[in-house]
Amino acid sequence: MRVHSLATCLVFASLSLAAGAHAQTVPTGAAATSPALLLTLVLGKSKLDAEAVRKAVELELKRPVVLGTAAADAASLSVVAHANHTVTVSYRTSTGVTRSRSIGIPEDRARGAEVIALLSGNLSRDEAAELLADLAAKAAPPAEAAPAAGDPTEPAAQESAAKPDTLRAQIEADNRQLPSPAHAQPSTPTPLIETESPAINLTLVAPVALYPLSERRIFAGELGLGYSHVGELHGAGLNLFVLRTERDVRGASFATFYNDTGGTLTGTAGSALVNRRQRLRGFEFSGLLNLGSADAVGIAAAGVANLEHDFDGFQAAGLVTWADRFRGFQAAGAFSRAGAFTGIQAAGVLNRAGAFTGLQAAGAVNIAGAMSGLQLGVVNVAGDVHGLQLGVVNVAKHVDGASVGLVSVADNGRVQPVLWASSSLPLNAAAKFTVGPLYTQAGLGFGPGHQTCSYELGLGAHVTIGRLFLEPGVHYSEIRSTEHSFDELLEYGHYRVAAGLDLNPVSPFAGVGILQRFAHSAEAPPSKPAMLEVFAGTAFF
Repeated sequence: MRVHSLATCLVFASLSLAAGAHAQTVPTGAAATSPALLLTLVLGKSKLDAEAVRKAVELELKRPVVLGTAAADAASLSVVAHANHTVTVSYRTSTGVTRSRSIGIPEDRARGAEVIALLSGNLSRDEAAELLADLAAKAAPPAEAAPAAGDPTEPAAQESAAKPDTLRAQIEADNRQLPSPAHAQPSTPTPLIETESPAINLTLVAPVALYPLSERRIFAGELGLGYSHVGELHGAGLNLFVLRTERDVRGASFATFYNDTGGTLTGTAGSALVNRRQRLRGFEFSGLLNLGSADAVGIAAAGVANLEHDFDGFQAAGLVTWADRFRGFQAAGAFSRAGAFTGIQAAGVLNRAGAFTGLQAAGAVNIAGAMSGLQLGVVNVAGDVHGLQLGVVNVAKHVDGASVGLVSVADNGRVQPVLWASSSLPLNAAAKFTVGPLYTQAGLGFGPGHQTCSYELGLGAHVTIGRLFLEPGVHYSEIRSTEHSFDELLEYGHYRVAAGLDLNPVSPFAGVGILQRFAHSAEAPPSKPAMLEVFAGTAFF
């Protein structure tokens, strides 16, 4: 207590000296020409007298001071007294810059008013950092003041020296929190006011509300008509138009047009149009847009778009879902986008992700960086693939797994034109795509003797033993007459085994298989339901 009292006295004395020095430079006509400064007081159960504080501040600032609630575009001063005999003084400039400082005050109401006035002057002149540094220097004991050995006053001297050292350490810590104006940092948030029970606020259009300074208060309930502005909600809030919460919401909040939570939402927030918040620990929903600028854990649902920073959970939107980092399930009617992604990403048109682990499924296109898992879409594009690409067109930088599609291209894959002849059709040409242990093939055939043509699709395994390769596979073909292509139709399944030798740039092969007929139109030439097929050819490059 003695150290605390000494600290308070030293701060009070230094504030007084700084105020006196500044007062000598203030023109005598300043009070007459300066506009009135609005002062807001929240004194609670303290012994401070509102009028005494106002007069002390007015005398210190040398300008008129009136009690009231400040407008958004005017300079103002606020004083909030706390139960632990401290006050927080905040000075806001006309441009919206706020400087705040908390300090202990004497129990004597007159002395308390003086301390508040002196601190108000320093904040308005932005002298707090310099004052604290000067106070730290003055508090240090001079070197020659050290007591001689055996001095009977040595214990008292040591105690006296220890107190300034303790005070100096405290002041230096405070001074680090108050950087010079050249390196100004955001000020420490002003403590919020605990509103007495039932703590339910009614707002017309802020600041026209049941409680003054509602933006600095904690409420259990808020009911607003046009625009509500509260400090925190520990319960429920509702506004027919706009609800703005400066810090956290613990419970539920809803606004028809715009619902803004400046801190962490723990619970539920909803809006018919737009939700905005920092952190999420719960559920948010909107008819149009959800905006999140910090990490989220929970569920976000929007009629049009979810735009988030860091999300764990379930995110769904009618059009667009977007997150810088995502873990969970992301779904959108058109477009889903994420940076680092773990989970399931689904979209009606396009999925886009950075490093991806899980399942990526789209009605049209999937795009990913490094991918571990499964890509399922018409077109799949990825960097390094550890898993499976399944689509019509697959493109990858490197595949450690498999790509299954009509066209599959990778840096460690192979694209080859193929020519061959078979016992069913003498002339055949195709493009073969080999990636990893699988191949896919698409080709055309022609039989000049019977005036028939075919198209063929195939899928199989590609096994290599040195330069030798073995390819068991299943192919499907339709054979039609060139004269009556829509009337004469034969559908076949080909069960083949081919063996070959890779002599780059050519790879000759030969094989045998079973040709099974699936369908046979009445106008088509007669054919056997199953027959032996022999084939041979060459792949190039």
